[in-house]
Amino acid sequence: MSRPPVSVVVPFAGTTEQAREVIAMLRRLDTRLDDELIIADNSCTVPRLPGRVMVVAADGEASAGHARNVGAAVVHNEWILFLDADVVAPPDLLDSFFSNWISDEVGAITGDIAGIPDTSTLAARYGTARNFLGQRAHVNHPLRPRASSANLLVRRAAFEQVHGYTEGIRAAEDTDFTWRLQLAGWQLAFNQHAVVQHAYRSSLRELGRQWRGYAAGARWLAQRYPEFRPDPGLYRGIRLILNWLHIGPGVDVRADGRSSAAGPELSVRDRLQFLFVQIYLGIEEQIGLRMSNQAERRRR
Repeated sequence: MSRPPVSVVVPFAGTTEQAREVIAMLRRLDTRLDDELIIADNSCTVPRLPGRVMVVAADGEASAGHARNVGAAVVHNEWILFLDADVVAPPDLLDSFFSNWISDEVGAITGDIAGIPDTSTLAARYGTARNFLGQRAHVNHPLRPRASSANLLVRRAAFEQVHGYTEGIRAAEDTDFTWRLQLAGWQLAFNQHAVVQHAYRSSLRELGRQWRGYAAGARWLAQRYPEFRPDPGLYRGIRLILNWLHIGPGVDVRADGRSSAAGPELSVRDRLQFLFVQIYLGIEEQIGLRMSNQAERRRR
């Protein structure tokens, strides 16, 4: 099936070695001459290597939203595919996004996100089992569909209409972006065949830091969208325990779209360890709900 040309934009803030891995991932994509491969360098560490991958400097503000805007500013194609630097994309990802007909009313399409199986640490096992970045639940959010920008195809006309991502914040910019698209009259679609893999955090410290960021972003969303109410992990955990006791509704859906009772079969040991992780993340989330969501300035 023929498809239009696509500009792939990856915001990056990491080491030179990690940048080389991102460049290698982009080079493995099945591309055509009119496709574009762009890394928005938010850390000034991406090497300029010969080849089709363009590197643009996204200094000044340390945020993924700022880097995505900088990358999108240099594209020439009608469609922009935003990928995160910590995903692994299959070679046929671009074709997969266009495997279904796309209505003119669709402003963005989210592909799915699967965990890379990893049992090396407790944090990695938890992330792999829970797959909280899976998009099925997010596109079924009770307020309105939302999506992660880790695997998001956006129509450039829609992107420009809403002036891209909100800058000055460090988290929740992707939910805010997809909500503003819909409030502007565009639709957010979901393509389950366009799947990337994501490596979850390997340590509890990193996972906790991520959860604090998510919580700070949720608090910011609640201030920007009064109809949105954060659902802290401690409250979800209490409902889950009550559900085990057949009291109350529990947790209706997991991040990968399955019911909380339909997860992979876990050993008693894993269940106890995961309960500890959930309590730990619930505490980190409470800390994050009291933190600022303001992005830092990048020090040169």
